[in-house]
Amino acid sequence: MPRVMLLVSANLNNIKLLQPQDGTDDGNINYFFRGCGWKTKDRVVVSFNVQEGQGRRVSSNLHRNCQGCGRVGRITLIPGYGTPLTEHNSHEVRLMVFDCNGLLPTDYSFNGGWLAKTTSGTEIHIDLSGNEEDNNGEYMGIVDGIEVAITDLEGKFVPFEV
Repeated sequence: MPRVMLLVSANLNNIKLLQPQDGTDDGNINYFFRGCGWKTKDRVVVSFNVQEGQGRRVSSNLHRNCQGCGRVGRITLIPGYGTPLTEHNSHEVRLMVFDCNGLLPTDYSFNGGWLAKTTSGTEIHIDLSGNEEDNNGEYMGIVDGIEVAITDLEGKFVPFEV
């Protein structure tokens, strides 16, 4: 089974730390997946809290039949590899490892539930989903009298080898 790593990047202005709300092992990740060349149009949420599978011996966090060919595919989240984005390390930072069997994530969609810590130490809870026309998945604001910004969000999947 191939494993892929989700790498994320962002430009951080007066932000010293950015991570999912519940830390880097937060399993509530929205992403699109592909099976046999077919790609979903809807977001699929994977969570550590969900265990799916056929029978007792197969367990995964996402279990789907490919709508293109009907073949069964599974994805299991592998915790322990992610790190937060920081003011010194915010380009292609490891967020999560996916163990894939028959499905491959292709695009990452930033979602709500992110925690940012400003350079002044204030924690802000933000939504990076881009659902609102005015933020496009970015955050800009004034916190403690200082202009803060999170821009140029990117996520990509790359092969992962232990």
